[in-house]
Amino acid sequence: MRVGTFFIRVWRVLSVIGLVFALMNSYISYPEEVAVLFNSAGQATQYLDREVLFYASVAVFLVTNILINSVARLIPKLPTSRIPVSPVWANYRDELNEVLINWFYALMASVNTILGLSLMVLSFLNRSNFRVDQYTYGWLLPLSVFILSSVIISLPIRLIFMKPSNTNEFA
Repeated sequence: MRVGTFFIRVWRVLSVIGLVFALMNSYISYPEEVAVLFNSAGQATQYLDREVLFYASVAVFLVTNILINSVARLIPKLPTSRIPVSPVWANYRDELNEVLINWFYALMASVNTILGLSLMVLSFLNRSNFRVDQYTYGWLLPLSVFILSSVIISLPIRLIFMKPSNTNEFA
């Protein structure tokens, strides 16, 4: 197993565990009506029922994980001629499968991570002793964009600029 594959598997497992923890923790700490939108003064302007938020988060988790995992499992069954990669990769189908499957698993882990962080921030914002301002949750959007964009950009970079290796050693 390569180092990148190990890292992505660990990240995926930790993101699922973290998301389940965030779901349970936030459900317990949420009030009946959860504030989901705030004005510039830090006052809540829109609320959502706790159960709706919880089940919507579970639905997003299940749908994204099932769909991405299904697509990742189909990659090895796809003919090489149908995969738009350079001819260099066509001769290394096992490594290409590993790169593509790892990318889908990293996409899954990034969605789980962003959802878990969002639930955590929402839990913090709905505590009565927590001061709401732009600095308490302003880091979430840039971090989410960074995580998602780095995962999305990593596949073309890996396939275009990096060539397959000739050995099965750790990379």
